Amino acid sequence: MKPLGKVLQQADLISSEQIEIALKEQTLFHGLRFGEILASHGWLKQKTADFFSQQWTVLLNQKPKQPLGKYLEEAGLLNEHQIRTILAEQSQNNLRFGELAVLKGWLKPTTIKFFLEHLALPCQLQQHIWQQEKASNHESLMQLEQLHLGMVVPQQNNLETSNSIEQSLLAPKLVEQESSNFRLFSRSTIKLFKLDEKANCPEVVLAEVLFWTDGQPILTQKLCQLIAESEGIIAPGKEAATVQQLVQTRLINDWENQLAAEHLQEIRESIIHHQQCDPLLLLELYKLVWQQGEVAIDHSPQQTQLLHLGLVVQQQDLLKLGNRIYQSVFNLNWVELELSQFRLFSYNTIKLFKLDEKANCPEVVLAEVLFWTDGQPILTQKLCQLLAESESIIAPGKEAATVQQLVQTRLINDWENQLAAEHLQEIRESIIHNQQCDPLLLLELYKLVWQQGEIARDHSPQQTQLLHLGLVVQQQDLLKLGNRIYQSVFNLNWVELELSQFRLFSYNTIKLFKLDEKANCPEVVLAEVLFWTDGQPILTQKLCQLIAESEGIIAPGKEAATVQQLVQTRLINDGENQLAAEHLQELRESIIHNQQCDPLLLLELYKLVWQQGEVAIDHSPQQTQLLHLGLVVQQQDSLKLGNRIYQSVFNLNWVEQELDKILDPSFAETTIYNNPITSSNTWNYGATAPPESRVTQRFWVLVAIAGLMLCGSGLMVLGFSVFKWLQIEIIFKRGNELLYQGEYQQAIAQYNNILKIDSNYYQSWTNRGYALARMKDYKQMLQSCSTATLINPEAVYAWNCRGEALYNLKQYNEAIAAFEQAIMLNSKDPVFWINKTEVLIASKQQDKALGAVNQAIKLLKVEPQNGSAQELAIAFSYQAKVLLQKQQYQAALEAYEQSLKYNPKYFAALRGKGIALQGLNRDDQAIAQFYQLLDRPQLTNNQKAETWYYLGLSLCKFRQTTRAMAAFDQALKLKPDYQAAVLAKQVCSN
Repeated sequence: MKPLGKVLQQADLISSEQIEIALKEQTLFHGLRFGEILASHGWLKQKTADFFSQQWTVLLNQKPKQPLGKYLEEAGLLNEHQIRTILAEQSQNNLRFGELAVLKGWLKPTTIKFFLEHLALPCQLQQHIWQQEKASNHESLMQLEQLHLGMVVPQQNNLETSNSIEQSLLAPKLVEQESSNFRLFSRSTIKLFKLDEKANCPEVVLAEVLFWTDGQPILTQKLCQLIAESEGIIAPGKEAATVQQLVQTRLINDWENQLAAEHLQEIRESIIHHQQCDPLLLLELYKLVWQQGEVAIDHSPQQTQLLHLGLVVQQQDLLKLGNRIYQSVFNLNWVELELSQFRLFSYNTIKLFKLDEKANCPEVVLAEVLFWTDGQPILTQKLCQLLAESESIIAPGKEAATVQQLVQTRLINDWENQLAAEHLQEIRESIIHNQQCDPLLLLELYKLVWQQGEIARDHSPQQTQLLHLGLVVQQQDLLKLGNRIYQSVFNLNWVELELSQFRLFSYNTIKLFKLDEKANCPEVVLAEVLFWTDGQPILTQKLCQLIAESEGIIAPGKEAATVQQLVQTRLINDGENQLAAEHLQELRESIIHNQQCDPLLLLELYKLVWQQGEVAIDHSPQQTQLLHLGLVVQQQDSLKLGNRIYQSVFNLNWVEQELDKILDPSFAETTIYNNPITSSNTWNYGATAPPESRVTQRFWVLVAIAGLMLCGSGLMVLGFSVFKWLQIEIIFKRGNELLYQGEYQQAIAQYNNILKIDSNYYQSWTNRGYALARMKDYKQMLQSCSTATLINPEAVYAWNCRGEALYNLKQYNEAIAAFEQAIMLNSKDPVFWINKTEVLIASKQQDKALGAVNQAIKLLKVEPQNGSAQELAIAFSYQAKVLLQKQQYQAALEAYEQSLKYNPKYFAALRGKGIALQGLNRDDQAIAQFYQLLDRPQLTNNQKAETWYYLGLSLCKFRQTTRAMAAFDQALKLKPDYQAAVLAKQVCSN
């Protein structure tokens, strides 16, 4: 027989952490049963614990099996009314019993699965197995996709009531929703969905996807999936039309039967069957946003819920409509239709509970019900149910008295044993065992509302929690007491009683962990514990447990040092293997795989709090999430860092490392790019091909930076509102697209627009420099890139840009210094070593150049992510250039052969091989090499001109003057200003 805790954990009714706490308390308090401890914490009903401890083993062997609902009722997981509701809706919705229980937020999918696997009727079990087999292919595909994205689905092990009816209907149900956490606008998304195989410009396709989805993870994923599965290649200029057609035909039209149907249906259900807000008010607010285009933020529960669902977004102090797909599906016609259904509420409610058979004026009865419940769905339902079950007819004028009597006798008095007991108990537990706020502070705040009647809204976490629970409501800028039933149950006497229990916290904690046996001054020890944990329940418990298990007595005056040592050695250092590891790992996962916010923006905001010490409250989703997680706390109108343990574990170094992990994939694109052009040669004629811009060859390094900044421009959230940052990001993206398209002047105009908004946006200065390089304005390029390095001396690509400009201005020593600075900032990037090699070649420093290029080759071979065949081909070609300059022709030839081994079509190596053969006096082979090169159809006119030029040199040296002169003429025909060819023609004719 399995231990009770193991069975309950497998049923996903409690967590491993809750088991650990219960077992610890069982050893401290002899005589208490395991189930009693779980129930005392509010993690489980006593009825549920008794079911599994007393009946479970018997039921496993019992035949025949009973219906699933019977077991769930006996376990206290569903009540009779919930079961009747599910059975009534089954025939209408064509859904299974367990699916409806999950959709309504009454049970977790894993709990239903557990019961089906152990106690299902044969027909239910067969249906469950068939459903799993049907889903297996989809599930394995999603798991593969999850691996590609590098995602990990976080475990849900928080200390919370497992059967909470207040859970959101939008709880994740698919692996796809869990695996959509990281920023999708990245190279990994293009590779994952193979968009580079579906379009010539995959970045433009992805931009069009985001135009429709606004980055909503599931919609973005679905739309990318549709593109990946579509036939044909998307031609340049057709991206917008193609994506729009897919959106219209495969997502919006007949959306209930399309690819995103489940996600969109969940959005709809979350409005229509909302537990926290009146659905009618939600729809009315959403209609108002549609009609006016925007409404002012007032932080009402309705606004908060629409923001949470994504149907609206916040821009400055306004709410506006969400992404275009949501706008198309949940349009104004849809809103009007749903509202018309809700306006039938009174009629339907009266008919549903047969109130017209219970009263002469059923509308007045319903009004009296709402007078008490204020529209709270569960209480309204319970009270109408009581009216329906009452025996007498309510006479005109007696409606108020009759409803009040039912409320008092059947809901409020002895409420723990009445019809709404489960709901009210959950409200109580949500206060007393709150995970997000100190319960003491919640009770103090609620007491203040009782005493004053109303308090000003300040958007504190405590106020947000009380609003969420419905104990208070917002009216304009004030908080007031919630519905009259809540007021009667959770009255001022109840508050005072609960507060008195909490004031015993210190005493009880000291007794629970026997701190009075561990220290002469246990109160001081507990104060030191709270100094570190700031009252966070799990950390407080873990640290007290460590003190209880420690050896020796804590002497007076040693409390602070002792507690600090335990914190450092047993919680913080090597935190992954310490006592609070599970809690801290869950906290990390909640940031890195956050469902509500972009993890990049969360980390950037947290970094800002670290750097500035505090930031002003703006009620953004990112601030709300960090407050919810406890990484920051609110003090008046500012956010500050959370407890000291969180500060030590999730410190600034941790933030920087996590940001690097998100941004690193973009760095893979900043390696060497193709087509370097030699700037000198070793021919004894002294003729050289004119030096050409290194930017021409490696312009795309900048584009990689652009990609990095587009994915990571959350860095610029510092000093800005999120919305100004978004404005900059859009302009920056537009500038980069123009840069891709060769519209350099227009790209520069876009970068200038960014600099008008924020002159310190160094990425814009850098990209502006590269656009100027394409226009061969190297002086302006130098000025722009230098400005970037002044703004951010650690901007590695700005230093690279500065070096490129200086090289083209032939300021070689300064260029070398710039590339050395880039190398100092990032010595692992081969492109900087190659750039330095180029300058050293131009300044005739062959030995240093050889050392630099050898380092680049070493990096490319050692670092797999850098060592692509093309990049190694370029590096070996540069090595050969240096060897040519040193007149080591055989070694140069071998280096060119190595280059061609990695890229047989590489022009610079094919041409260089001919030059090396010339140096070895193997002119016949050199001539053959150049003729073969001229046969290649893909050569540009400049490349053909250079090849004719070097062929002419070989023919001239081979004493075939006529053919040599013809070769030089061909070079000049292709490139009339080719001075090297003019000079070579004069020398050869003599």
